[in-house]
Amino acid sequence: MKWSSIILSVFAVQLVMADAAFVDFDLGLVFPQQLGGMACETVENYIDEGMGYTVFYKRDDHFRAEISVYNFGRTTIETGHNVDGIGMLLQGVESELQRKKKDGLIGKVQKRGSLVVPKKSAIQFANTVFQYSELREVNGIEKQITCIQSIYLTAAHNNFVKVQFYFDVAQNKSARASAEQMIQQVVTMLKGDLSEDQLILAACDAVFYNPADYSGKSAAQRVGKKTMSMGELCIYDAFFVWPDGYGAPENSDLLKLAYFAGMLKVVIPQKLASGGECEAFVAMVKTYEVMRKRNQITAIAQLDEWDKVDDKKALYQKLLIEFGYVAP
Repeated sequence: MKWSSIILSVFAVQLVMADAAFVDFDLGLVFPQQLGGMACETVENYIDEGMGYTVFYKRDDHFRAEISVYNFGRTTIETGHNVDGIGMLLQGVESELQRKKKDGLIGKVQKRGSLVVPKKSAIQFANTVFQYSELREVNGIEKQITCIQSIYLTAAHNNFVKVQFYFDVAQNKSARASAEQMIQQVVTMLKGDLSEDQLILAACDAVFYNPADYSGKSAAQRVGKKTMSMGELCIYDAFFVWPDGYGAPENSDLLKLAYFAGMLKVVIPQKLASGGECEAFVAMVKTYEVMRKRNQITAIAQLDEWDKVDDKKALYQKLLIEFGYVAP
């Protein structure tokens, strides 16, 4: 890899922040940034390997969803919505609702019905709907709100997949459309069959989306590994303007990996050995902006100044001269 090279290679390819929020490289799954109109908030990876991870989505105060992928330590799990283990998962949900009822957190728990969705699909879910009441403060007055918890269960990729969709009964009409879109997206995700390059490109998007979350950090590791395997890439390390060593802000290394991700978004689709230096710079600055908004990094004066510039590509070319990479 050529660090601090004076080669200038700027491509007209636009830096596009696409729609991957989390990438499971082991199973080849890509979780979108938007699911059923809900935004991905975070990913929680559990210490117990058998418990896998959960991806959390939310829209306003009305809708939220959780997608959990885990195997309970089983080495072999059949594929389908009615295989061994699905009933156990549903019983676990029912038991948790009854525990919450006993603790006084919810009331009037009842099962509203079960069916299989989608009706025609290679991947189907066993869907069970629960209804319960929840005490909330609305405009300063405590009220009992009727809530829905819709559970979707299936097994794929040698893992169980549990989708939990929460909403208020008052939002039932909007929830139907959101649920339909959500399950269609999950079915597409589970079909997968993505190439290594497609997964890497999705990982780049995950780095941009929520850099310091588990999703961004795990994606950044893959991005870094891929970058180091491409020996012809031209890295302008003078753009890494934060202090070295002890004085470097926490998570500043993620900015470097965002720089690499911006570069990979150019060279991988075009099957290039090098390129994307401008896009790498823009990606790093935009990712810094995202991290500042999420309180994931302390202020870096130089990046604050660069972030204020509207035309970052023009800024990049100006900085190449200032840093001595190209002649005036």
